[in-house]
Amino acid sequence: MADRPIVSMRGITKRFPGVTALQKVDLDLYPGQVHALVGENGSGKSTLCKCLYGMAAPDEGSITIDGTPREIRTPNRALRLGISAITQELTLAPALSVTENILMGRLPRGRFGIDWNKAHALAREALDQVGANIDERTPVANLSVALQQEVEIARAVSSRSRVLILDEATSALSEEATERLMGKIHQLRSQSVAIVFISHRLKEIFTCCQRATVLRDGQLVDVVDVDKISESELVGKMVGRTVEDLYGKRSISIGETIFTVRNLSTPDARVRNVSLELRSGEILGIAALVGSGKVQLGKAIFGAIPATGEVILDGKSLALGDPRIGLLAGIGYVPDDRKRSGLLLTRSVRHNLSLSWMISGLLSRLGVVRTKSETALAADCVKRFAVRTPSLNHPVVHLSGGNQQKTILARCFAMNPRVVVLMEPTRGIDVGAKSEVYGFMQDMAAAGAGIVMISSDLPELLGLADRILVMYQGRICGEFDPRVCGEEDIAHAACMGKERIVEGGS
Repeated sequence: MADRPIVSMRGITKRFPGVTALQKVDLDLYPGQVHALVGENGSGKSTLCKCLYGMAAPDEGSITIDGTPREIRTPNRALRLGISAITQELTLAPALSVTENILMGRLPRGRFGIDWNKAHALAREALDQVGANIDERTPVANLSVALQQEVEIARAVSSRSRVLILDEATSALSEEATERLMGKIHQLRSQSVAIVFISHRLKEIFTCCQRATVLRDGQLVDVVDVDKISESELVGKMVGRTVEDLYGKRSISIGETIFTVRNLSTPDARVRNVSLELRSGEILGIAALVGSGKVQLGKAIFGAIPATGEVILDGKSLALGDPRIGLLAGIGYVPDDRKRSGLLLTRSVRHNLSLSWMISGLLSRLGVVRTKSETALAADCVKRFAVRTPSLNHPVVHLSGGNQQKTILARCFAMNPRVVVLMEPTRGIDVGAKSEVYGFMQDMAAAGAGIVMISSDLPELLGLADRILVMYQGRICGEFDPRVCGEEDIAHAACMGKERIVEGGS
C-alpha cells in the first residue's frame, strides 16, 4: 500500500431537513486497498459516498485528490476525476440496451454517428471482464434485478477509474456472481485501484477488506484493521451493543396446514407445477439460484402475475392474478426490488406505510381518506418497527436503503396477514436491523401466521426456517431440514436440481 492516499475527506458534514446525516467525518482511501464503510442503516455510509461521487455536496469539510482540493458537484465531474460508483439503488435506464447503459456518455462515434459494432464489442468486453453472461443488445428492462446489478458492475469497471465505490453491490447477486466480483476486486487491487466497500454481509468484509471505518448516527466511531478485529467486536462498534444471537431462533408451536399451493405455473414457464403446504406458525424457506423462478413464484402466490393452478387459504380457493384479492384474503407480500415494486418514492413515509390499508379500503369512507387514522397508523408502524425518519411527512426516497426496506416490512407486518411472502426480506439491512426483523417474523409466526421466506442468504434460511424447499428451473427439487443439513447440501440441490448422494450414507 502506498504512503499517500488518493482521496482524503476531512470534516465532512451533511445536513438534510430535520437530520444531520454526517458530522465531521474523515476518510482516507489508498491505492490497492479495499476500505469498508460499516454501520447501521442511517449511519451515514451512503451519504459519505454520495459526497465523494457528486450526488450530494457536503455542507462543511474538504475533499482532496492526490493532495489537490477538489469540489465534486456532479457524478460526471467525479468520473472525470477517476471516481466511479455502484450504488445500492440501480441507476440504469430501463428502456435502453445493456450496451447503451454500460457506455452511457461514452458511446464511440464514427463518421456517420454512433459506431454500434464497436459499442457492442466494448460492452461485450466489459461484461466478459466481470463474467456476466448477458446479451449486450437486450433492453435492461427485460433483465432481473440481479442481472441489472451485474450490468452496473460492468459499467463501473469499464470506466477504468482510480477509485471505485461499491455500495451494497452484492445485495442482489447470486453466490456465483458475488465470487466473480470478489475476484475482480482482487484484480483491481493489484492495479492500485482504491475501493470503498459497503456491505451488510460481514463475511464479505472480512474476505476482501483491509481497513474499515465505523460510522454510527453520522459520526466517526473508529478506523480499524480488519485482520485485527473479530466479527463480534466490529458489530459491537457498529450498533453500540453486543448482538449475541443474530437469528434468535425460538421454539414456536407449528399447527395445522393453513395454506396450500397446487400445480402453480406461470405462462412464461418460469414456474412449473409447483406445489407446497404451509402450516400455522411455520417459517418455510425457499432457496434457489438467480433465474430459477423464485421471484416469479413469490409474485404468482400473491397474485402479482398471471398463473394457473390453485392457491388455497384456510380452505378457500383464491382467484389468481389479482394482488388485491390476495391482500384482502390475508396474504402479505414484500417484493425483492423495493425501488421499483415496493415504494412510491416521491411520496411520504406516511403514505407508503398506509398504502395497503388504502388499497383494501380500510382507511377511507366514500372515497375520503381518514387522515387522522392514517397518521396514527403510520406513527405506530414507525415506533413498532424502528423506522428511522425525521418525520412521517419525510419523502421515503430520502431514507437510507435499509429504512426504506423496513418501511415495506412494517407496512406488511402491521396488516397482521395470515400468510406472508417475503422476498429477500433483509436485503440492504444492517446486522442490528436484521436481528429486529427476524424477531418480528417470529412474533408473527408465534401469533399463528405462516411465512414463506424466499432468500438468497443461505445462513439466513438455515438460521430461521423450519423447512427449506429448493427450486431448480422452475420446479421444487428438494426439501431439507435445517437442523441436519448445511449450506453445501442446499447449494448442491440448487445447482444440480437434485439432492446430494453421500457415499456410505443411509
